[in-house]
Amino acid sequence: MQKTSEFLELYISRGLTPIPLERGGKTPILREWPNVSREEALKAFEYLEDYNVGLRIEPPICVLDIDDRRLVPLILDEISQTWIVETRRGCHVYLKAPEGHYPSTNKKSRLIQLLAEKCQAVAPPSIVEGHEYRFRVNLSNCEIAKLDENKVKLLERIINSFMKYEAMILEFARLWTEGHRHNLSLWLNGALRKSGIERFEAAVIVKSICLLAGDPELKDRLTALKTTYERPIEELGAWSYLKRELESIVGPEQAAEILKLFPAKDEEVKREAAEKPRKIKVSKPLRIGDALIEPLECGLVVCRNGCIEVRETYEHEGHILVKDPWLDGVVRLPPEPMNIEPKALWNMTRRYIEEYVYLEDLRLYDVLTAFIGWSYFYDQNSVTCYLYINGPYGSGKTRLLEVLRMLCYRGVLSSIARGPSLFRLIERLGGLTLLIDESMIRDKDISDLLRVGYRRGNVIIRAEKENDGFELRKFETYCLKAFASVEEPSEDIKQRSLTINMIKNLRPVGKKLDENMARGIRGGWLYQRLTNKIEVTGNEYASRYQDARFEEICSPLMAIALRFNPEAAEAIKGYFEELEETRAAEIRATLEAEIIEYLLKRDYDESGCTFVSVSDLVTAFNNRYSDRKIGRAMSRLGFKKRRDKTLGRGYEIDRNLLRKLAIIYRIEAPSGDGAINQLILGS
Repeated sequence: MQKTSEFLELYISRGLTPIPLERGGKTPILREWPNVSREEALKAFEYLEDYNVGLRIEPPICVLDIDDRRLVPLILDEISQTWIVETRRGCHVYLKAPEGHYPSTNKKSRLIQLLAEKCQAVAPPSIVEGHEYRFRVNLSNCEIAKLDENKVKLLERIINSFMKYEAMILEFARLWTEGHRHNLSLWLNGALRKSGIERFEAAVIVKSICLLAGDPELKDRLTALKTTYERPIEELGAWSYLKRELESIVGPEQAAEILKLFPAKDEEVKREAAEKPRKIKVSKPLRIGDALIEPLECGLVVCRNGCIEVRETYEHEGHILVKDPWLDGVVRLPPEPMNIEPKALWNMTRRYIEEYVYLEDLRLYDVLTAFIGWSYFYDQNSVTCYLYINGPYGSGKTRLLEVLRMLCYRGVLSSIARGPSLFRLIERLGGLTLLIDESMIRDKDISDLLRVGYRRGNVIIRAEKENDGFELRKFETYCLKAFASVEEPSEDIKQRSLTINMIKNLRPVGKKLDENMARGIRGGWLYQRLTNKIEVTGNEYASRYQDARFEEICSPLMAIALRFNPEAAEAIKGYFEELEETRAAEIRATLEAEIIEYLLKRDYDESGCTFVSVSDLVTAFNNRYSDRKIGRAMSRLGFKKRRDKTLGRGYEIDRNLLRKLAIIYRIEAPSGDGAINQLILGS
């Protein structure tokens, strides 16, 4: 890094006035810095070390302070090479104005400000919040650009236009995403024209939006804007189309607020949206009156009173519903519904899985078939299970996810979106099957989604940046999910999941998935979805250990099997019983279970004292666990602390609580007539 003295010499040689700023900050140290002479300002540096440097802005110099580096081309595209300093978030652009046309300071915009006389700009080699200010250009062959009168006026127009419509620019830049920006640009252009916004201002608006959103088609957007302003205004589409597009992204309420950012030119503009029929893109299942409407590969399916019809469009109250083309390539949509006999459909699905996935336990093919069937009915219920695919690397976990994507209802791979984008995807698609590969299972947003997304109505709250700060927004999380992982998930997620254990293939499996067969299977299950209603009661599977949560995650698949293939239901039930025993063994291996087993076997005195000291517990486990670890486990189990005059610190053993814990932790009380049986059973 160059010394401060070298920069001071550079600035003086260019006729600039450096002023000292506080160390690590932007505030001038000299109280009268706007009026002190250059000599006085320089003399102050002789007594200071490691202080920041500012440049007092004086005619003919002016500085454009751009607070977002993405907007730099908005200015640099209009001028030749000049001094540019990198700031923390953007840059400072140094310019020379011609005599008689020196601009005025303009700080009305948050992102682009014009600094003129009586202002100062932080300069290299200053350091603010860890960022070192540095030049982006080689000063040996670059001078501050000299502007003519026209250039000064042009830059002032750009800054004034940006300032005037900054709120609109930021709002559209937030929504200007792939899949929406093409339509937004078309209807935004028409709305700008019909609002009476002049073409120059409209160009600044569109260019700023594209720069902030990283739109690679900026040149095409500006060409389309030029065409819009050259066409007869009566031929342009605007408000109704823009309103529809905005509503599909943010909903009616936010769309209405965004439209208020436009200046209304005349009453015709206000009437247009109401007079033209709206074309509504359907991206998720809709129920309108007694009709269920869903998007297909090639249009919409409409089911009313058991009658199924495939259409390109559906009209309702003057509006035209069409399939949202955005779905293509994002989600596996069903083809036209196909009426396949239920047991035959089950067997087709099972054979397809068996063709491409190796599973050691043959019952798992029926479990997976039931899971696929459940994907077409889960949104008719308020609670669902997850599928946890476990196995070493190379055991076919990803292949199983690919098969599920081919067959499940609206299968989507989680890798196509991250964070809030994934939450918006779930809201936009409604019913879907989210398939999560092991590469994403550690993502915090994915973990949060798995923790709450098993029950309808559970939401995730995130803070989203708005113009003047942050706004809390809630996202729906309910959907069917399957995830693969080498490592076990956290216990709360695992307890909501059915486990599929996989090993490496011991027989050849198919390599290229049969798309045509998969389409037929999806069409068959869609027909069943449209003609059946399956409501899970939670009693379809009865837990040996009265585990309500395990019953809750097993019952959906049992309900599907009982409806479509009762013979397979027996195999699935057997697998669930073994899985429950495995879970019971895991529970019995915990410290809490060891403590409960000890308390059940412990000899209590004849007086019926139910106090256990901490030292007794530590001794009982041969000092394998510290008193702190045992104490935490006792607290988690719900036993109350108490101090005995003779035995010291310990816990009161509540016999009703111990009885319940013995059931929960799958531990049987020892037989006999001793005090323990009186403790557990009561007397």
